[in-house]
Amino acid sequence: RMSSVSSDSSFYTGKICLAPMVRAGRTPLRVLSLDYGADLVYTEEIVDQKLLTATRKENHILGTIDYCIEDDVVLRIASEQERGRVVLQIGTNNGESAARVAQMVGTDVAAIDVNMGCPKPFSIQGGMGAALLTQTDRVKEILSSLVATAQVPVSCKIRVLDDPTSTLALAHAIERTGVAAMGVHGRRRDERPIHSNREDEIREVVRAVGIPVIANGGSTEMTSHEELLAFRERTGASSVMVARSALTTPSIFRKEGLYPMETDIRNFLHKACEFDENYTMTKYCVQRMLGGEQEHDARGRATVQAGSVVEICRAWGEEKVYEKCRLSRRSKRGNRVEKDEKTGVEYVDVTFPLKRLRASVNNSPRCALFKLCEEKKAEKPVYECRQRDSDRRYEAEVKAFDRRFLSRIGQTNKKMAEQVAALAALIALNERGRLDGEWEELCE
Repeated sequence: RMSSVSSDSSFYTGKICLAPMVRAGRTPLRVLSLDYGADLVYTEEIVDQKLLTATRKENHILGTIDYCIEDDVVLRIASEQERGRVVLQIGTNNGESAARVAQMVGTDVAAIDVNMGCPKPFSIQGGMGAALLTQTDRVKEILSSLVATAQVPVSCKIRVLDDPTSTLALAHAIERTGVAAMGVHGRRRDERPIHSNREDEIREVVRAVGIPVIANGGSTEMTSHEELLAFRERTGASSVMVARSALTTPSIFRKEGLYPMETDIRNFLHKACEFDENYTMTKYCVQRMLGGEQEHDARGRATVQAGSVVEICRAWGEEKVYEKCRLSRRSKRGNRVEKDEKTGVEYVDVTFPLKRLRASVNNSPRCALFKLCEEKKAEKPVYECRQRDSDRRYEAEVKAFDRRFLSRIGQTNKKMAEQVAALAALIALNERGRLDGEWEELCE
């Protein structure tokens, strides 16, 4: 066995983990899981190419390390809470890119895991995820180059193959690359949660290799912390990871027992506010925790109707928490208007969900700014829109009162870009009061 950090198996020994989940495995759910008692938390799978185009920023306002493409936060790591416990999962189909990711993130993360089990079309078409299960040479190339480069332990996550002998052959090949551990999901590539998890096949892998195995795939049977431990016991695995059950009931990680649904949701919302999570991801997680209660519970129905994070918080009586986090960010940020002395452009980085615009046809930011200019007998606002090359999103600059205003948060179309620019102008002109209700989201 290699003795480098990347092969350090102790990191993955005897652990209970939050499994990687697209859209869900972001900062709020990860930190909540750690608070509840999870030992390790995996990020959602991030494709290597996406991460390589991102820029690393230290976010002193949130106390996080952010990897961003323009204003899209691809990865946000809570420096304090996640240190030594967060595993970055990447999607990759070649060793060179994987190694570049390892060099880029250095020790911002505690370990790096390669997704070799995802059966979703996006992964398969990109030659990633489960597409790798039958390409042993490619698997060896990716893992060997990661092990050689990474400054943290390296692992991968596979699922059982159609033939148990092939699973064992793949597991042996993986072990020989020098990885620290491997996750094994007990359902085959074409099987779904309704199929039973092949625990005996996970057990065979555990017996066959000398590195820790992290058992996965038992969510359907797991509704408590005890059942997590029982699953680990039955498979003989060193560690266990849980996905769906941890999303619907995050308190599954509590040794002391489960919380009621509303407690889990409220605790999750506290984290979403603390880490400035966006509306789409916040709503997705809360709706998954609600499950069938979306229709029956009044708060669930209000969540479905909500068009912003603050409205979701209001549905659960947590608006004060939202406000407190927002004001704390604002005071740390100081003045929200940032002026470029060379060009004279005033930046106010705000945005709002499209749903907000649909709900207030008569009083949009554009209308409010137009009326303001009319009242002050100033020239009417002039908008100039451009599409960014980096992410094909739109930014608009608005000229009013001989000043120029812009929000650097890109929008999907020109109309939205102009509305957001008008909102930026109203804020910079101290005329935000002309708009009713909440508009700003994301960059308070």
